[in-house]
Amino acid sequence: MDDRKLLLVDDETNILKALKRLLRRDGYTILLANSGEEALQLLPENKIGVIISDHRMPAMTGTELLAEVKNLYPDITRIVLSGFSDIDSITEAINQGNIYKFLAKPWDDAEIRTTVQEAFERFELRAENTRLAEELKQANIILKQENIETSSLLEQMVNHNRDAIIVVNQERKVIFSNPSALSLLVDHYRVLEGDQFVMPFQEDQIMQQRLERSGRPDLLLEVRSVTIKHEGEPAFLVTLHDISAIEYIYEQKQNAEANLSKIIQQILRVINANIEKIDSYTALHEERVSCLAAAIGEQLELSDGEIDGLKVAGLIHDVGKLYVPLDVLNRPGPMTEAERLVVQQHTEVGDKLVSKVDFPWPIQQIVGQHHERLDGSGYPLGLSGEQIILESRIMAVADVVAAMDSSRPYRSACPREEIFSMLRQGSGTKFDSEVVDACIRVIEEGSLS
Repeated sequence: MDDRKLLLVDDETNILKALKRLLRRDGYTILLANSGEEALQLLPENKIGVIISDHRMPAMTGTELLAEVKNLYPDITRIVLSGFSDIDSITEAINQGNIYKFLAKPWDDAEIRTTVQEAFERFELRAENTRLAEELKQANIILKQENIETSSLLEQMVNHNRDAIIVVNQERKVIFSNPSALSLLVDHYRVLEGDQFVMPFQEDQIMQQRLERSGRPDLLLEVRSVTIKHEGEPAFLVTLHDISAIEYIYEQKQNAEANLSKIIQQILRVINANIEKIDSYTALHEERVSCLAAAIGEQLELSDGEIDGLKVAGLIHDVGKLYVPLDVLNRPGPMTEAERLVVQQHTEVGDKLVSKVDFPWPIQQIVGQHHERLDGSGYPLGLSGEQIILESRIMAVADVVAAMDSSRPYRSACPREEIFSMLRQGSGTKFDSEVVDACIRVIEEGSLS
């Protein structure tokens, strides 16, 4: 139990002592005063919860004392104890002191103990309510200040945001637009409050909108829309992000990559032209494989960058054969087992040669894997399935077809039906079936020169 202070006021010392003996068993801290003046002196220094005052006292009556206490310390619970129970005394005490209870002398011990207990509970409840009310008041002050600060911060964030921010109602009328919206759309749409917002947008989706500008590149906007509540009604928050610069950078990057691919291909063709003076078949074969691989890539709808990689890889996929003796490469009859092993090393040699160049495509893998087969029967590592990248699977088919379609000292070019038969027999086992189908379509459409 918290410290409960009880002030007893009576001009008769015996009554004070009797009350003290009765009430101290309930654990109260009891203060005594023989007059109203003495009681008032005790109040500032002590947190009194309950006052029991005699009604009839000289100099200052109990009614006058409790009226003063009401003015100075309104939370204190006030009880009048009097031997005069006439109605006028009770009315005066109630009107002036706003007392909690009026007890008559002689008192009933149980009644007075219960009354004091209830009086303290009343005091503590009022004190707790007062404390909570003050805390709520302070919390409201802080919350109000925080709301003001948050509102100011949000206003600055919205008004200084480079993205256009627009709120429209269900009828597509503009409710709000920030300065960026006004400047960004000034040549195309009105977005002042009350204007009809006619720029298309999809509810809760992201889309792009291109706006033409006279004498300047087009304005490309990313349009986002989310459903919100405005004053209790459904509305749409539309944000517009200018991605024109991103598109420009992307286009520049694509152009740079395309130019780089062209330069690399031109350099490789110059190298192949010199190789042709030594080994005409290998040089021409590289060119044909490059063209066929790129055509297959187009059939498979690969990206421009992936197709550029196929073109470059095709031009150097057999670069390792520069280290194979020409008499082995160009001999008219079948190779011996030893010669075959020497030729097969060209994939590993080529892998090492191109590893020294930082290509923007997987050239090293393509050169090193173009003799691998889907079923693991290829070389040099016996890779299978998805271990072989798609570009290598394309190069494998293009390499075989270009070789069969070319005349060699020891045989003529194979007929188209023989090439198709070889492809179909190996489809799904040695060769990727989608790549085989794409290659056959290329040949049937006349893309293979």
